Amino acid sequence: MAPHALEPNGAIHGSHHTAAGDVKTDPFTVDSPNVVYTDKDIKTRYTYHTTSVSQGANGNYIAKPKETVYDFKIERQVGKVGMMLVGWGGNNGSTVTAGIIANRRGLVWQTRQGPQAANYYGSVVMGSTMKLGTEAKTGKEINIPFHDVLPMVHPNDLVIGGWDISGMNLAKAMDRAGVLEPTLKDMVKKEMVNMKPLPSPYYPDFIAANQGDRADNVLEGSKACMAHVEKIRKDIRYVPCV
Repeated sequence: MAPHALEPNGAIHGSHHTAAGDVKTDPFTVDSPNVVYTDKDIKTRYTYHTTSVSQGANGNYIAKPKETVYDFKIERQVGKVGMMLVGWGGNNGSTVTAGIIANRRGLVWQTRQGPQAANYYGSVVMGSTMKLGTEAKTGKEINIPFHDVLPMVHPNDLVIGGWDISGMNLAKAMDRAGVLEPTLKDMVKKEMVNMKPLPSPYYPDFIAANQGDRADNVLEGSKACMAHVEKIRKDIRYVPCV
């Protein structure tokens, strides 16, 4: 895999993406009798080859080729996708949220090393490429962005929500985490101050002891209480944040 999937101008490929619900132009198509394209989906048939081994009466092994046929159908229209984070107000949850907002808005902020633009470096799906094949005439290897292999949701389109035992809004949680540059925090704070985790079950046996003082946003009841399960199910059906 190449380290990053870049546009000709140096930007990460996919930073200018088609909004959820739209069908974008395919970066490549497969010319095969096993692949069929329609306006709504891509249908493909794949034959998996393996070998079944049995032992004969005299103790020798008998190898028999085996084929398993799989039929796949992939919708070309990417729907809306929600991402619910457990511990949304923690270091990881607040940082991921700020990173998605920064990429969504195409932010550039100042650091000690100079200006830094939002990107998805480090993401296998968004920042890497894979080999498509070899060009027939020149023998040149053709690589494409990993996220262009199949229709998939872009991280900038994710609808974000989650739970946390701390009721602190995401802007304050981001300050508490101390991960991001102050200049970037100032740029995303206006959005994140309106994001607040949903109440979470609190089972001390599964949470570090030093987190107890933060537990001000918890559901009533015990681990044996089915009301917790029903509440989480209702939360998943509706994500109140962006």
